[in-house]
Amino acid sequence: MYPPPVGPLLTAEQRQRLDDTFLSSDPFEYFSARINMILQWADSSGLQTSPTVPSDSNQQPSKSREQFSRLLGRSPDFALAASSRSISTQVATDAYALRHHAAEALVRLSAVVLPRTEDSTACFWESLSTGPNQLEQVISQLEESFSAQDAGLNFARKVLREQDLQGGMTEDLASASNVFASWFQFSIDLLMGHELQLNAAHNKVKHGLSVRARDDLKVSFTTVPPRSDGTMPLSALTGPDAVDIFDRPVIEVLAQAPKVKGHRQGLELTQLRVDVPAMLSEAYMIAWTHGAMFHIASAKYLEGREELPDHLQAPKHPGYPLGGPRPEHISAKAPVGMRFPLTTPPGGGPVQRPAGIAFRDVFVPLNFTGPEMRNVRVVADDEKKEA
Repeated sequence: MYPPPVGPLLTAEQRQRLDDTFLSSDPFEYFSARINMILQWADSSGLQTSPTVPSDSNQQPSKSREQFSRLLGRSPDFALAASSRSISTQVATDAYALRHHAAEALVRLSAVVLPRTEDSTACFWESLSTGPNQLEQVISQLEESFSAQDAGLNFARKVLREQDLQGGMTEDLASASNVFASWFQFSIDLLMGHELQLNAAHNKVKHGLSVRARDDLKVSFTTVPPRSDGTMPLSALTGPDAVDIFDRPVIEVLAQAPKVKGHRQGLELTQLRVDVPAMLSEAYMIAWTHGAMFHIASAKYLEGREELPDHLQAPKHPGYPLGGPRPEHISAKAPVGMRFPLTTPPGGGPVQRPAGIAFRDVFVPLNFTGPEMRNVRVVADDEKKEA
């Protein structure tokens, strides 16, 4: 129960009750549980199985599964059919969405935490819940915090425990703060400014699942041209002259391209490579940073309160990532994906965002000088071909 409204603004009692509720939660364990769930499901064996379905006839279904089946009017051992391909693409989609969810959570939390002063009486939960909807505005708010002279020290104080800093900033503490900061910047980069529409892809997953995830698309670039008879040796795609672009599941996204110099652009098809273990590792490091920042905010809020009930405690600090990993240590050189413009700008003029391959820090445009599509038949290297 919460105190009833007495005006357009929250009362002091309402602010405390709300922040007691929110700041005693544990978002780091939430994200950890989701990562565990995806990893467990990714390792399941496919058709008619899941981590909660009995593996043999002697094992009873879980209570949740029994109730699920009963509500559907099915037998207690009812199991949802999920092929290995369906699992692969669903895991890829959820891993991508989870990483973005963690990144947005960290950026929005930081926009409240970093500028917040120690004597602030504003309701933390209200500030987080009523902040700007547009990420551009959230990041614009953060830029003010970045420009301060003591921005680095201020960030460190928001992720490092106060008792650990009492003896001064040690080399280990500075290293941990720098690792956290690198994942904070990585989160901003995911949400804003990349050559590919990374955040648009997440929005399309959230809002209506208007994406296509697939595990049957392999794309390699090779300097070996097709033979005159329309065949290509397998070694051309697997040898030293070939570079794999897509060798993992891919998410395809159709969206309006972002504006270029204020001018609207046409439709764009984006293909994103999803390396599930790497993506979940990145999600974990982002969640770790978020968990550290959330702990400090919670501990600061509860500081000085006496006789707190057992349920009203700050979540545990997740610890310090001494030595990393940093973003450049995880899948840094792998392709992020490709993009293909499909229509010209609605206001006329040529396409301003060319087709190309994107890496984390580099975009390589593709210039099509001949027919864009040509079918070839891949053959074994020792296969004899008719004259």
